[in-house]
This record gives sequence, C-alpha cells and structure tokens, in this order.
Amino acid sequence: MNQAKTHVRQKRNTDTLRRVQKFGNFLSGMVMPNLGVFVAWGLLTALFIPTGYLPNEYLAALVTPIITYALPLLIGFTGGRLVHGMRGGAIGVLATMGVIVGSDIPMLTGAMIMGPLAGYLMKKVDRFFESRVKVGFEMLISNFSMGILGLGIVLAAYVAIGPVIQGLIAVLSSGVDWVLAHNLLPLVAVFVAPAQVLFLNNAINHGIMAPLGIAQVDEVGRSILFLVDANPGPSVGTLLAISIFGVGMAKNTAPMAALIAGVGGIGEVYFPFVLMNPKLVFATMGGIATSLAMFTLFDGGTVATPSPGSIFAIIALTPNGSLFGNLIGFFAGMAVSFLIAALLLKTGKRGTADTALADGSVEERENFNRKLVAGEVPMSTIKRIVVACDAGMGSSAMGASILKSKIRKAMLDVEVTNSKIEEIPPGVDLIVTHTKLIDRTMKQHDDGVVKFMAITSFVEAPQFDEIVELVKRVNGSNGSVAATVVPTLEDPVGGDVITPRNVEMNRSFTTKSEAISAAGEILVREGYVTEAYVTSMHARDKDVSVYVGNHVAIPHGQNGSEGEILRSGVSIVQVPEGVLFNGDLAYLVIGIAGRDGEHLGLLSQIAEVCSDESQVERMRQAATTDEILEILALKVS
Repeated sequence: MNQAKTHVRQKRNTDTLRRVQKFGNFLSGMVMPNLGVFVAWGLLTALFIPTGYLPNEYLAALVTPIITYALPLLIGFTGGRLVHGMRGGAIGVLATMGVIVGSDIPMLTGAMIMGPLAGYLMKKVDRFFESRVKVGFEMLISNFSMGILGLGIVLAAYVAIGPVIQGLIAVLSSGVDWVLAHNLLPLVAVFVAPAQVLFLNNAINHGIMAPLGIAQVDEVGRSILFLVDANPGPSVGTLLAISIFGVGMAKNTAPMAALIAGVGGIGEVYFPFVLMNPKLVFATMGGIATSLAMFTLFDGGTVATPSPGSIFAIIALTPNGSLFGNLIGFFAGMAVSFLIAALLLKTGKRGTADTALADGSVEERENFNRKLVAGEVPMSTIKRIVVACDAGMGSSAMGASILKSKIRKAMLDVEVTNSKIEEIPPGVDLIVTHTKLIDRTMKQHDDGVVKFMAITSFVEAPQFDEIVELVKRVNGSNGSVAATVVPTLEDPVGGDVITPRNVEMNRSFTTKSEAISAAGEILVREGYVTEAYVTSMHARDKDVSVYVGNHVAIPHGQNGSEGEILRSGVSIVQVPEGVLFNGDLAYLVIGIAGRDGEHLGLLSQIAEVCSDESQVERMRQAATTDEILEILALKVS
C-alpha cells in the first residue's frame, strides 16, 4: 500500500473533526472581532429595557436597531472580509442587508451565511476577470462587477434566502422551546462537554447558541442558551479537583488554570487537562447538566453571550431578577463537577499524566516519511520544494529559510519557497508541511505526482537534514552544481520593520494567550496592525500551534487577516522563565505581520539564528535589547 493511502487510513477518524474545528474557527473569526459590540449591546439591554436595572424608554430605543442592523452588518462585513478582503467585506454588507430587510427577526445567522458567501462569489468573479481585463479598464470592471453581483445577491437574499433562513431559525427555536418546556435542557451537556475539550466551543457558542439566544432575549429579555457553553463553573470545578487530587504537572498547574478560566474567562486553559485524562469529561458533563438545571429552575440567563466566559462577565450581563439563579447555577455546576472529578481521580489508576495527547508526534512524522526516505516510492528529479503552513507568512517562511540554507551548503540546484497551503503553485515536486496540516495539504494538492514530507517543527534544523539527503539521493550527480538556489527570500530589510521599540525584555506570562497578546500589542502600539489582527493571532494558535520548536513561538494571523496589516513589522518578546505552548517552553515569542513579502528577509535572518538552540539560549540570557538584536545580526537603529 502506498504512502498516501496508509496515512489517510490512519487519519480517517480525525478528518471530520478537523473540518468541524476549522469551521468553528471560521465562525469564531466572524464573531470575535465584534464581541465588544455584543457586550455593549448586552449592557445596554440589561440596563435600560423595561425589565432592566435602570428602565429608560428613550435609551432603550437603541436596543432593537443595534441587534437588527449593526450587529448583523458587522458580522456580514467581517465574514466577507475573511474570505476576500475589503471587497468581500463590502459586498458581504450588501448581501446581509438583503436578509435583514427580508425577515422580521435578528439575522445573525443570516449574516454568518451571507457575508462569507458574498465574499466567496466576489472572489470568484475577480479571479475570472483577473487576466481578461485590458489595461485602463480595471476600475470600471471592478466597480461594475461588484455592482452587478451585488444587485443579484441582495435580491436573492431579500426574496429567497432570508425567508429560508428565517424558517430554519423558527424550526430551531421551536425545538429549543420544546426542550425548555419539557425541562430537558440539561441533556445537551452530553454533547457540549466532549465538544468543548475538542476545541469546538466556538462553533457551539457563536454558531448555534448565540443566534437562538438573541431571539429569546427579544421575546423574554434573557436566555439560558448564552450560558450553555460560556458558563465556566463546571470547568473550574474539574480543575479544582485536579488541584487537590491530581498528580505531577497537572496538579501543580491546575490552580492557576482554574483562576484563569473562572475569573479571566479563558476556557481553553481547561481543555488540555481533560485531554490528559479523558474520563474527566464526565465530571464536566455532570457540572454542565447541573448548572443548566439550576438556571432553568431559578430563572437564570443573560442578555448576551458572556465574553470572555468569566463569572464577572456573567454578572455584568445578568438582567434584573436573574442574578440569584445565575450564581446558584454557577456554583452548583462547580460543586458537582468537583465531586465527580474527585471521585474519578481517587478511584482511578494514578499515574503521572503529565503530557497531553500527541499532536504531530515524532513517530507520526517518521511513519509518514518512512517509504519516501527509504526509496520505496518512485520519484523524478526534485527541482522545486515548497514549505507550506496555514498562513504562509511566519512558520513556513522560517522553515524555508533553514531548508534553503542547507540546500545551498549542499550545493544543490533546487528552488525553495514558502507558501500558504491554499496558494501552493502548480509544478512543485515536493511539499513540506507540519504533521497536523499534512492531510489538508494532500487533499488539496495530491495530483499523483507531487510528493509530501511531514515535519513536527518549522525551525528544528535536523528535521530538514532528512529532506536534503532525500534530494541528494533522488537527484544524484545531476543535483550537485554550483550554488544556484533561487533567491525566494529577500535580503534583510532595514527601515522600521523592527526597531529597538519592538523588543521587550524580561517578561513573564502565566499562559501562552498572554504571551501572544503581548507580541501582538507591540505590533498594534507601533502602528503595524489593527487590534483585530491580534485576535487572528490567537485564532491561528487554536487552529495550529504557533510554537515552532527550539523554544521559539512565532504568533501571526490566520488566512484572511492580511487586511488588518497596515505595514510589515516584527516584534520580539523575551521570556527568560519560559511560557508553556501546549507543553513546550518558549523563551522567545516573535510576532509577525508581513505584507507583500517585505518581512521575509528579516524572518530568514531570524530563522537562521533560531535554528541553533544555543543562540536561542543566548537571547534568553540577554540583558539588553541591543544584545538580542546583535545576536540576530540586526542593525540597532
């Protein structure tokens, strides 16, 4: 059996999950940049509606227009922009307006459909005309193509799509009403608890519960559905049990994770603990069911999705008369999950349980590469290699730089480039990517000719030695020529891509999320990116870890975040004590924001240095900004 078939069989059970995760991340990418507006609307509702804390008919007049127009249009714009930049965002607004006017309920779900759909259609139209427009007619065609497509899609949204979506929401709402009327809501915990720890929380929260919850708020002024996923009480209870009855690293780190989850509202810190010990999902399941039962019994609910999912956010968005029910639900869920988790930990087999489930293990990489490395797969001469990653601006650029250096030193006539997965050009002989991305890459580019190799780190130099040896063997004597590697990474750039102000020394963080935010905040502060780009950096890490090996993490935005980059820039955060990225300590966190390849020369230089772990250690011990820049051989300006 060939390499591809063997690997696809091994990964078949995870394929659907990854697709759903990617879908959940996309939904999150539409909602997350606009969550502050949701919170503002929620506070406005909690304060000024007739049943609010400070009823005010004049100010309450703002509530309906915001939920009817502002929020759906924001989501439609964001969804369209994720697919096709500003043009996608603009036509996404127009398409969303069609479903808003064509229905009499808040169209958040419609916006999540129409925004990306309109952006996708606009992208296809633009690509069709890309090579067919004569010089001088570009603006005319650009405007009229959007106008004609916009007319068609807004009419379709108004006449057909909007009513269909409204009918679908009505069916779902009826189902939710039936569940609530028969007091069966706690049963959804059976599905929610395992979905959470598989990082599907965003798909549940923003894709399903939020639109239905907003419809309920419009009717009764509150909704329990906002608390199905966002209530941190059950996960905090499980973490507290691990703090007392757990072992090893899990026990030592669980107390801080409980604080972060409950007070900070970052629920993702809880997921790895259950992945380490999967039976604990039953503890959280019991806690969620208990919380939902208490919310139902004592008239709990909020006016919007608590974001982040913190106890303080829940209190802030609790309408008048529901605070007691929400607090009872929060603490009851915490107590039940604590008791179940304690019982499971005390009666189960005790071990170290200090490592999360393998994600891109060395064994997986070796199994995938084995036949290719052993020469059991026929190959023609390798002339073009692409190192690919999700966004194509950070991880793959560093990997390509290291591989390019090794190819040059071996005097091999091979072109090495980097690319995002979706934009790998035709005619490539070998594609190199992370084990976690290999399935996705093969499904898009496996034409029966191109070959694939998996890596588990984009900066650990020894992994690329295997690729160099493969090229030597396949190319034979024809591959050894004078250094003629195609220069795909520019010479190091100066200017303001990096300055001493972009480097922060001696920082410490409790979570990787804090470290990513710190790297992103530098880029925002210095005018390289918008705040939405930082959100995309976090989303990228949830999809594929930004830790690249050798104690280095390089957070950067997801596909579609290019519109949030104002100019190319790099930030460096030194973390001498290290911060955990899924079990790996990072001492350097390097934020990347690149436009038009302007950052690639600098990134190449950084990659060369960071491929040597001793140099990373030198930067970890560095006392000044200038010292770090000198180690990286960068000019101090």
